[in-house]
Amino acid sequence: MSIQKISPVKLTQITLTLIVNSLFLFTLSANANSADVAEKLGECTAALTKGDLNKAVKASSELLKLDPKNYDGLQCNGRALGAQGKYAEAVSALEASAANTTDGFEQIISYLFLGNLHKDNNKNAEAITAYQKSITLCELDKNDKYKRISLNLMGEAQAQSKDNNAALASYLAGYKLAMNDNERADSLERLAATYKALAQYDLAIEYQLKGVNMQKKAGTQDQYANSNLALGDIYIAAKDFANAEKTFANLAKFSNDQGGAYFEAKADLGLAQTKAASGDVTGAKVFVNKAKTIAKDTKDKALEQEIEQAIK
Repeated sequence: MSIQKISPVKLTQITLTLIVNSLFLFTLSANANSADVAEKLGECTAALTKGDLNKAVKASSELLKLDPKNYDGLQCNGRALGAQGKYAEAVSALEASAANTTDGFEQIISYLFLGNLHKDNNKNAEAITAYQKSITLCELDKNDKYKRISLNLMGEAQAQSKDNNAALASYLAGYKLAMNDNERADSLERLAATYKALAQYDLAIEYQLKGVNMQKKAGTQDQYANSNLALGDIYIAAKDFANAEKTFANLAKFSNDQGGAYFEAKADLGLAQTKAASGDVTGAKVFVNKAKTIAKDTKDKALEQEIEQAIK
């Protein structure tokens, strides 16, 4: 039996061929893995949008088996788990999403979702910490748009924990970053609500009036109507019943003219509350019945329930 000698050149060619074949197989495997990851991410995102939380969790979990540090997979998994009420698992996934990216904007988004998760579960201190991290990153990235969003969300967590002075500071800072009339209207209404919570009714009225005017200029009819409802409520809190009645009456007429039965009923309910607060029980009943009639005629069961809750 003879042993054939292989020349160094031939041996090198064979070695290179084996390396190339190995790299090709590795590339095929990587591409297949990448395609699977993309497919699972698409499934999770679509399921999350449709509210199919079980499917979203399943798809994202399968994705994370392929790529445990995948930012988008961790984020989709965390959001789906949070929506299922699995708070601790959701926190873990969203924290991991922030830790597994060096992209500043991606970290901002992770901390916003994390803050919202904490806030929705009444973990306000944890929410504020997450929003503050987002604000710091926004400042580093010079991203005023998301800094305003972060400030407003932090203000909500502060208001939820009854720290209205801190909320006021956050909303004022957010107001300074508003870039258009819609954002300014939103900030003005947040400030008005906070001044109302602080029983500083003159300032609450001032800011809500500005908000109403801004919504009339730039908002939708629904936004304008909601802004007027909030203004009427502030007048009631301030015991300025004349202006409360005027505000709700004007809104009722506006809504009737525009064919907006829902807001007409809400305005009538506001008038009923104004009458009741001023001691006119008979007048209050008239407007309650009017609101109930509108809800019944439009077959709006949710509105009927809302009216019943309001008059308890």
